[in-house]
Amino acid sequence: MNNNIRKAVPKDLNRCTEIRGLTRDNPIDRATLIAIGVTEEAWAIKLEKGEYIGVVAEEKGEIVGYCFGDTQTGEILVLALLPKYEGAGLGRHLLSKVMEELFSAGLSELWLAASSDPQIRAYGFYRHLGWQPSNTYDDNGDEILTYFKI
Repeated sequence: MNNNIRKAVPKDLNRCTEIRGLTRDNPIDRATLIAIGVTEEAWAIKLEKGEYIGVVAEEKGEIVGYCFGDTQTGEILVLALLPKYEGAGLGRHLLSKVMEELFSAGLSELWLAASSDPQIRAYGFYRHLGWQPSNTYDDNGDEILTYFKI
């Protein structure tokens, strides 16, 4: 697969929302995202202000995965790929790009919430990449993992 990685722009958000509902382990459909306040309009404003940064992966001009982070808090907000693109290093590459951007913005610690269930792929994925468990959990029961700039 020959993917193009580029900075996310507001017009990408519709496709990103669609992909979020098509992920294998933790799909969230558009209606649920809207219900929890994740709307394309709200994210577009944050992207334009630089509060959120993101990258998308394209194949043949179609977005197939993405990652977004919060420049204010250091949170990796979301990493999502279409299932057929899993296992080839694309998720790791997208995450790495966003982490680099957040560290370049002056942050020294990043965090994310991930499943605490070892049967879920994200559990091993983030730990394999050096993310450390904090033994704290969010309201959804996801564990907070941290990553410190070296």
